[in-house]
Amino acid sequence: MNRQDILMAVVALLLACFAFAAAIRNRDQDYRLRKIHWIDQRWGRTAARVVYAVVGLLLTASGVAILCGWSVLP
Repeated sequence: MNRQDILMAVVALLLACFAFAAAIRNRDQDYRLRKIHWIDQRWGRTAARVVYAVVGLLLTASGVAILCGWSVLP
């Protein structure tokens, strides 16, 4: 594992923390992104919060996988 792998894992985990915090805090500032705002208008704030939580879970899984040494290329 090199520095780039560690950097990418840390970035993924930090973005996951942001996504979880946005889902939990439910502040309007976090829902101004174009795609999330569209989901918020179309299906409501609960659906947008679920999307943030799912994105957080995916980023957490990616960060942990990278730290454990998983790679797409052999």
